[in-house]
Amino acid sequence: MTKDQDTALLRPGVIAWAFAGLVGIPAAVYFDFLGGWCWPPYNAVYDQMIVSVYVAVGICAAIAIREPLRHVSFLWFVALSSYTHGLVMLFHAVTNPTHIHHLLGDVWILAGGTSLAWPLWRARHLKPQD
Repeated sequence: MTKDQDTALLRPGVIAWAFAGLVGIPAAVYFDFLGGWCWPPYNAVYDQMIVSVYVAVGICAAIAIREPLRHVSFLWFVALSSYTHGLVMLFHAVTNPTHIHHLLGDVWILAGGTSLAWPLWRARHLKPQD
């Protein structure tokens, strides 16, 4: 694959993460439309902590949009942390009936990890190429 093809594969996922971090996840946490993003009992401090982490991810993803291959380590972090977050939430959702609603909420972050991991793996870039 060429550098341009690799960039074309990565860019949609990076754009999605920039939007998710800056708009989608904060909206999901604060409005919790599907009932799967907040932990009972409500804790404003916890919500602020989660949102601040994802806003930071969104800012870094927005920076990476133009040249995603120069930010491969960050993108792998986003992909892998999405998997770990999603797997933990999946475990709690299926083992504790109190948290079953997370199947509609943040378990979907597993798909977000795939949006980056698949093109990163396919490109097989360990570091940016000049």
